[in-house]
Amino acid sequence: MPILDKAMTTQNTVPLILVVDDDVVVRNMMTKLLRKQGYDVIEAGNGVEGVEYFAQHQPEMVLLDVIMPMMNGFEACQHMRELDTESKVSIIMLSGLDDVVSVDRAFEVGATDFITKPINWSLFSQRVRYVLRAREMNLSPHKNRQRIDHALNTARLGYWDWDLATGEFSMPPGTLVMLGIDRNQRLQLDDLLNYVPEEDHERVAYAFNDARQRGTGFMLEHRMQGMDNKERYVYQHADVQMGADNKPAYVLGTIQDITSLKRAEDMILHQAYHDLLTDLPNQTLFKERLTHAIKVAEHSGHMVAVVMMDIDRFQLINDSLGHDIGNELLLGFAGFLRGIVFEGDTLARISGNEFALLLESPASTEEINQLLQQIHQSLKQTEFDLAGEAVVVSLSMGVALYPEDELDAAGLMQCANAAMRKAKGLGGGQQHFYTHDMNRRVDDRLRMENDLRHALENGELELFYQPQVDAQTRNIIAAEALVRWRHKIHGLVPPIRFIPLAEETGLIQPLGEYVMRHAMAQLKQWHQMGQPLKLGINLSARQFMQPDLVEQVAQLLADYQIEPASIDLEITETIVMQDAENSIRKMHQLKKTGVTLSMDDFGTGYSSLSYLHQFPLDVIKIDRSFIEDIHGNPQDGAIARAVIAMAHSMNLQVIAEGVETETQFAFLKQHGCEMIQGYLISLPLSAAEFTVLLQTGSKHADALGNT
Repeated sequence: MPILDKAMTTQNTVPLILVVDDDVVVRNMMTKLLRKQGYDVIEAGNGVEGVEYFAQHQPEMVLLDVIMPMMNGFEACQHMRELDTESKVSIIMLSGLDDVVSVDRAFEVGATDFITKPINWSLFSQRVRYVLRAREMNLSPHKNRQRIDHALNTARLGYWDWDLATGEFSMPPGTLVMLGIDRNQRLQLDDLLNYVPEEDHERVAYAFNDARQRGTGFMLEHRMQGMDNKERYVYQHADVQMGADNKPAYVLGTIQDITSLKRAEDMILHQAYHDLLTDLPNQTLFKERLTHAIKVAEHSGHMVAVVMMDIDRFQLINDSLGHDIGNELLLGFAGFLRGIVFEGDTLARISGNEFALLLESPASTEEINQLLQQIHQSLKQTEFDLAGEAVVVSLSMGVALYPEDELDAAGLMQCANAAMRKAKGLGGGQQHFYTHDMNRRVDDRLRMENDLRHALENGELELFYQPQVDAQTRNIIAAEALVRWRHKIHGLVPPIRFIPLAEETGLIQPLGEYVMRHAMAQLKQWHQMGQPLKLGINLSARQFMQPDLVEQVAQLLADYQIEPASIDLEITETIVMQDAENSIRKMHQLKKTGVTLSMDDFGTGYSSLSYLHQFPLDVIKIDRSFIEDIHGNPQDGAIARAVIAMAHSMNLQVIAEGVETETQFAFLKQHGCEMIQGYLISLPLSAAEFTVLLQTGSKHADALGNT
């Protein structure tokens, strides 16, 4: 059967792709990726075999390496075109030769497209799809045009292209209509951006500018408002084609109206996280916000308060007047609380007649007391109309504080519940703090501050080191330095107990310098033992923003004559996003010293991809919250895979922290995570214990670290 007939009769079947490459690794990778995308694939190891398979199997596409034994790619392409006289088969040449002469020769012998090696795998499948789509369109232009238009209209999908040489931006009439723009408008890029709301304008403009200047494709979700003044949500996906000079030349993009999908997702998400009766956040959302507030407070040092509220004698009202009247009271009470609390605080219905209030950064316990008193007083003056009767209710409230009472969301809510039950037991209409002796609380805080000052002066702080291992070999290749305080009364104090205090009192600067100095001194000793380790050192929010941080790091590197690249400074998402522009500037200054930079606790903050591209990072650390249920929770697994893939696309390494099981380890290793840290490998160890671990080998980590 001639190639033309084969191409015409198989346009509705799964495309067959012939991969011709003498490099077994590259060939296998292409084959695996293509089959994953749903294509049928056959392989050939050289040009002669490739021409034979081409004639025998008549594929829809050929991926053809240039440099091969027996017959090179140019010769093979020429033979294939002699068999395919009407050029119905797409032939993409693959080569590390990116000079103009090689590219020109490829097209002279009949190549459809040209991809340079090493192959950008994140764009490879897109390139194949685009070429196959172009082939289908060439086979039957009119019929395919109708099919494509129908599919695009059904999927609310349009497309555009941008010629960077001429600046011409083109979008077909159907796409314009989909976006609520006059189909006859000669739209340019600036015109398109004018339809983007101010809140999204900067990041959309940045994505297009980044594509033009750096050749970076993008995937972007944002809003648009057309000439009809309707707000739409759109999803854009753009790929950049490089010119012969290896500079961005052409941008191809798709734009999809996802408004209906977005509305449906928003509705489902809202129902999943809100109480159906009062429309307040439910317990799940409250706990998530509380967890995030604790994570932020961990680095900023401020207080977090949880107030649990229970309507006194609600069961009596419910039983005597009925459940419908009880629901009316709950609705009225929710409206009452909305009018009292501040906009930035979270009010939630936990269950039944229990409500909760999250105060993310109260200035003091006195401020909390004032708010609770205001609620009490206002409630006394409020009557609820229930079945024609004016009813006045009272509240029992319990308060728990982070970090004084508990360190995690579940524990803090339990403490607040216990305090609320105590208030209810006292007769109702009262509030009760989990730790009610406020004078003792203040005294303890002052005493802890003085003790911390003495600890810095007397060297009572000690560094522990948690190993980080290569995921493939399990060999220890790095460690994270973690500071501990050996208090004469309280024993070994974890950092969550004194780091926020150090931030608040200004002791964080000498504490940070103390940690860096002792960490580098210890690393120097290990290097002299012949252990080529890297060492991660955490930077707190206040320490990161101190003006002389860069000079301090440079001086310590000089003092201990340490190779800068062996020091990895860890910064959290929350810290860098507090002032993104200044953070980027500070990170570039730190990079000039030669150290590497990691983003710690990735996924718990607010960093956007548009900013993430600008951060001069070397490593991303996946937060332990996405590791805990990585096997049992498909969402956590998907997030972890996405973070790893995104990091690799940006040439970043990935460290997973908080790994505690072999199942977690295997999952992360399988999906390309380079380094593993957690209790599965070892608990944090003293310098002496860590030295023994290095000398005996990483295989003893479990035994030594978990004793």
